[in-house]
Amino acid sequence: MFAPKFSLRSAIAALALALAAGHAAADTTLAVSIDTSAFGTDGWLDFQFNPASNGAALPATVTLTNFVGFDAAADVVTAGQVSGSLAAGYVLGNGDSWNDLFHAVQYGGRVLSFNVTFSGAGAPDASLATSVFSVSAYAADQTTPLGASMDPSAALASITWTPADVAGGAGTVTPEVYSIAASVTAVPEPSSWMMLGIGAMLVAGAARRKAVSRLG
Repeated sequence: MFAPKFSLRSAIAALALALAAGHAAADTTLAVSIDTSAFGTDGWLDFQFNPASNGAALPATVTLTNFVGFDAAADVVTAGQVSGSLAAGYVLGNGDSWNDLFHAVQYGGRVLSFNVTFSGAGAPDASLATSVFSVSAYAADQTTPLGASMDPSAALASITWTPADVAGGAGTVTPEVYSIAASVTAVPEPSSWMMLGIGAMLVAGAARRKAVSRLG
C-alpha cells in the first residue's frame, strides 16, 4: 500500500537533490582556505583581481567576505580598484590593469579562510573577456613567496571569471590550485541548501513510511 508513495517521494527527493546540485555548480561564490603551518609566524597575503592578458575584460568585481583568522587591525596596502574593510568585506574591481589588496596576517600554523563572490556583466564575446582572481602568500619582508607554489607568479590559487555570453546570464568560475597549502571549494547558495534539506527530509519520511508498512 505504501510502496507507490515511497516511489513518488523518492523521485521527488532525487529531483530536489539534483536541482540542488545544479545550483551548486552554477554558484559564483567559492571558499578559499590556506594552511599556514609551514609559513612561519607572520607575513602578508596578496589578493589580486585583474583582466586577463588580452586586456579586454568586461567590468566585474570580486567581493571577499567571511574572513577567518584575520586581524581587523592589521596593515593593509591597496592599489587600483579596491574598497571596503575586513568587517564589511573587500571589493576588488577589474577596471585597472593592476588591482591589488596586500593584507598583513599572522600565520602561526593557523588556517586562514575567506569567501570570494564574483559578479559582472555578460556579452556575446565573453570568452575574450576573462578576469583572474589570485591569492599569494609572502613572508614578513613582503617579497619572499611562501607555499612552494608551482605557478610562476607565486599564486597559491587562482580563479578565472568568464562572463556569461548573454546579458543577464550567469558567469562561470574556473579555479586552479598551485600549492598543497591552498584549497578552493564551492559554497552553495541558500536555495541550494534549502533544496538539499527538503530532499533529505523527503527521503527520511519515505524511509519511515516504508518501515511502518513492513511492520504492518
